[in-house]
Amino acid sequence: MAIADRRKREREQRRNQIVDAAEKLFFAKDYDNVTMDEIANEAEVNKALLYYYFKNKESLFSTVVLRAGKIMNKLFKENMKSKKNGLDKMGDMGWAYFNFSKDFPEYYNIYIFFDYQRFQDIDNEYFSEIMELNRESIELMCKTIKDGIKDGSIRKDINPSEIAMFIATTPYTIVRPNPGTLEALGISDEQYYADFLDIWRRALINKKNIKRELAGLII
Repeated sequence: MAIADRRKREREQRRNQIVDAAEKLFFAKDYDNVTMDEIANEAEVNKALLYYYFKNKESLFSTVVLRAGKIMNKLFKENMKSKKNGLDKMGDMGWAYFNFSKDFPEYYNIYIFFDYQRFQDIDNEYFSEIMELNRESIELMCKTIKDGIKDGSIRKDINPSEIAMFIATTPYTIVRPNPGTLEALGISDEQYYADFLDIWRRALINKKNIKRELAGLII
């Protein structure tokens, strides 16, 4: 192996070592309670090397958010491989989001925390990648809705882009309702989310399929 290739591999390994350490701390503590000193100690590197790879904590935090976004997008794309109609694929994407929140709770929390306004104006090379992942997710939903209109499972009188934006910005409030509220009502998280998906499913469904939908012949 050439010296340049070996050094490149070593730099990548060291970078991943730092990100892994930061991820561990961000998972365990709130973002504001993690310091660059702690990350350097956890990664077993000096601060000078830490700042060589990442110019600030926001940049390092963004790399962890990027990992979360890639996992979620992968789950979305896997649902596109099925031969279901557009409406059913939209339902699968909705469940993919729910499963992401349950199977990867730490990544989910990181991803939602990053969505706060405080991170919208940060300047680092990873922010644009995160925004691109968000754009891809919305475009994927938009395409699925268009496919549903084409195959007849979704109404024709809707704006795919508008509906995709609406669906993309509402699930996190359903996945994480006020603590204790559902339990007090005797409703499980899964049932609550299933009812949410059913509401917008009925809003999207082509009218000619409503009777079959209600009869349980589609789901």
